[in-house]
Amino acid sequence: MKNKTLIFSLIAVFVLVLLAGCSSEKVSERITSFIEGISGPIEIEEITVCKNVDTDYSPIDPTDIFPSGTEIVYLSVKINNMTREDKLTVKWNYLESGEEISTTDFQTETPGSGYVGFSLAIEGAFPSGRYNAAVYLNNQAQQTVEFSVE
Repeated sequence: MKNKTLIFSLIAVFVLVLLAGCSSEKVSERITSFIEGISGPIEIEEITVCKNVDTDYSPIDPTDIFPSGTEIVYLSVKINNMTREDKLTVKWNYLESGEEISTTDFQTETPGSGYVGFSLAIEGAFPSGRYNAAVYLNNQAQQTVEFSVE
């Protein structure tokens, strides 16, 4: 009887460990590790175009000029005091044609402050030219950052 109880307990612990590894924070590149808590009004502190982001979605290798052959561009947004009701939107545009390439929305499940990472990947590589990423907070334009691929 003790063996059955021990085996059942070990199976239960194993299942809990597996479930703990299935965090929703690993599902999307747009989710961030916020520091919980609201201490004032929502604000965007910083918007950075970069070559990559780290595990907290802060920028790595900020730049506004990417080499020919670039397949992915990252945008790191540092935001303070975001609530569940707030929404960040990024609209990626190719300025040479006036085309809107992509729009991505983000809403948090964990109110607080931190970085949110966005990325745009183009299969094969970005065409040469000028681009921008327009950032909106609750449908209000905040800032537009430009970059180019040469």
